[in-house]
Amino acid sequence: MKFDLKTLPALPGVYLMKDSSGDVIYVGKAKSLDKRVRQYFQSKKNLSPKTVTLVGHIDDIEYIVTDSEIDALVLEANLIKKYRPRYNVRLKDDKRYPYVKVTVNSAFPRIFLTRRRLMDGALYFGPYTNAKAIRTTLDLLSRVYMLRRCRKKIEPGKTRPCLNYHIKRCMAPCREGLDRDEYRRRVMEAVRFLKGDTSGILKELEKKMHALAEEQEYEAAAEVRDQIESVKYLSEEQIASSGTDDRDIIAAVADEKAVYIGIFYVRHGSMVGKADFTLVGTGDSESIGESLAQFVKQYYQDSPIPPEILVQYELPEKDLIMSWLSSRSGRDVKVHVPLRGEKKKLIGMAARNAEMSARMAKLKPSSSESAMEALEDLQKVLSLDAPPLHIEGFDISNISGTNAVGSMVYFENGRPANSKYRQHNIKTVKGIDDFAMMAEVVHRRYSGLLNNNEPMPDLILIDGGPGQVGAAKSSLDALGLEIPMIGLAKRFEHIITTKKGPDEVVILPHSSPALKLLMHIRDEAHRFAVSSHRRRRSASLTHSELDQIPGIGPARKRLLLERFGSVEKLRLASVEDISGLDGISTDLAQKVLEHLKEQG
Repeated sequence: MKFDLKTLPALPGVYLMKDSSGDVIYVGKAKSLDKRVRQYFQSKKNLSPKTVTLVGHIDDIEYIVTDSEIDALVLEANLIKKYRPRYNVRLKDDKRYPYVKVTVNSAFPRIFLTRRRLMDGALYFGPYTNAKAIRTTLDLLSRVYMLRRCRKKIEPGKTRPCLNYHIKRCMAPCREGLDRDEYRRRVMEAVRFLKGDTSGILKELEKKMHALAEEQEYEAAAEVRDQIESVKYLSEEQIASSGTDDRDIIAAVADEKAVYIGIFYVRHGSMVGKADFTLVGTGDSESIGESLAQFVKQYYQDSPIPPEILVQYELPEKDLIMSWLSSRSGRDVKVHVPLRGEKKKLIGMAARNAEMSARMAKLKPSSSESAMEALEDLQKVLSLDAPPLHIEGFDISNISGTNAVGSMVYFENGRPANSKYRQHNIKTVKGIDDFAMMAEVVHRRYSGLLNNNEPMPDLILIDGGPGQVGAAKSSLDALGLEIPMIGLAKRFEHIITTKKGPDEVVILPHSSPALKLLMHIRDEAHRFAVSSHRRRRSASLTHSELDQIPGIGPARKRLLLERFGSVEKLRLASVEDISGLDGISTDLAQKVLEHLKEQG
């Protein structure tokens, strides 16, 4: 090891352990750097297996001296977040739920969603686990109280009101003559609503509903009535809890791979939501209490800190953690394990949710494991020599035979490889003949691979039934290629093989991983074909022989092509057929046909 342990100071700070590549593999804090770091290099008998492994990879150590142990705790959490060291306990689900922010400390407060809570004097409500619901609520508040949500710099009289003012969604503090006291009153009404007092907003809505009804604006009154019902539902939906203080309830469940955290949010005496997190990098050296302490230190780095945090297990260095939380929040913060009563029941609820998260994590394989399972299932179902790691899927898209496009999508290891998708414009087939179009696309694709000496796929999937599969197989035969090929019929999701006899169709249950993968490839091929066809069709609508005809502008050109499908079919139409369209007279129809016949 490069580092000399004798140089360590007996001061509080943070140490960073690095491997031979210079990567940070562990970050720790210490009241005395000298004493703490030396503990790693004592007899292996006194170390956990995880620590022994860590020490075996240490090539160098850096340290940062801090003024206090609390400063070291803060720096440790920040550095873990920055470096994501391999041997540290890390918060895997680094997600943040939205809060509603009301900038009451500004002249004209805004109300909006944010993912971060700052110590900036504003009011914060949340966190809310249902972002869609809270956005709907904010929309309702903007309708009722007309508070601004934009970031525009307010200079009354110097800025023109935006559209929100004209549609009655904002009082427009940017205009002159605004009643500041009235605006502030509306802000505080919205704050009371967010605190759970819905009486004010219900009163406003009911007043508005009756006024609209008196004016016989019944549809608008009915809309306001629905808003009233929504507000009542939101107020009734809250789950009552004991007390009136804000608190977080945190429980944990551990297995051999990770620690699963369940957290409940109680605000103003009501439970407003829950969240689930996972700590990875846990091992034999950490108790569940130590892991829970690591979660608290990392989670509350940039999350709102309530005055009370209930935890399922006692935290090591609890007093130090409480001092740090109190300094961050600007008030006393209590962290304790409830032993009885309503709070104990809440911890039990959080623990059951954490247990369910752990159970779901075991049942749900990773995406790579799921893909390999599907490929192995596909190998077994189709009697292939190996899992089909490279699959190509084909589909055809056209409308009445015009602007026909063939798509090819590429799946590698069970996942789409978008950069390898290909589009083939149909060149040799006229009219509606999906079989011939499929044969053309397959022939062009694999003749191209042959000419360029490129590798062939392990499996080909055709979107269609026996007809499409047969046409595609004939193209392979003409090229002398033997590549496993199947089709997937849309109606019953039956797999069509190139075998003859009773084994020609394979029927799999809808729960089959193999069938789910094939449906994914088929649907992706269809999506890509349709989007490619739309692009080509738009291009044909933009440039055509019709552009040269006086009196035919973009709107009439689009109308003609959408009605007849192509210039060729329009050329065969009669004057009566064309003049029957809105906006096209008999004289103009005659000019169109004369021009097309001259060009033809």
